[in-house]
Amino acid sequence: MNRFEGLTKPSTLTAGSAFLLGGILDLVLLTVSDPFSEIVQTPLYAVRSVLLLVGGLLLVLALISVYERRAKKIGPFGFSAVIVAGAGTILISGLFWAQAFLYPTLGRVAPELLDGLVRPGSLSFGLLLTAAVFGVGWALVGIAMLRVRVYQFTPAALILLGGLVSLLPTNTLGQAVLGIGLVLLAFSPSYRKHEGPQRHGDVAPHPQQQP
Repeated sequence: MNRFEGLTKPSTLTAGSAFLLGGILDLVLLTVSDPFSEIVQTPLYAVRSVLLLVGGLLLVLALISVYERRAKKIGPFGFSAVIVAGAGTILISGLFWAQAFLYPTLGRVAPELLDGLVRPGSLSFGLLLTAAVFGVGWALVGIAMLRVRVYQFTPAALILLGGLVSLLPTNTLGQAVLGIGLVLLAFSPSYRKHEGPQRHGDVAPHPQQQP
């Protein structure tokens, strides 16, 4: 058992649950007709943002744990996918931090910025870059899981789909789909400690002879 073995299931399950709940709350907030600058000051938005921030931070640990467990089988393509997904997760965690702690203040002092009346080019570029790196990275992780076939098809496919949907900036529907995939992955049989029958050629220990 490597040092990440015990962290794989709890980190994946918690990150997935946080992304799923945060995505659901985000969809609920989309039904509110108030300006976005007012929505970001509500308790529901605060809960949503903190959930996604916690999910983003734990997602980094879950990504490392999942990769460490199957590093040899995932291979170079999987390693590249993990690097891109890790970079995207760090970027989106920074966005979630801003949404949790900075956006409520901007809603009071600069509402035109959040309501889209004024959108500096650097902010638009940053949002597009974050969505692109995060979405492409997790789509690649899903593809890598499907290629090596050591994970169940459904969670791997949902992780791939979640990455693709996450390519849409400022849309957390992709994170909700990704969250479902992570929750299912946490309960995947691949997390069992038993890795299957002994390899051919392994010599089983002889039972002790009775005196």
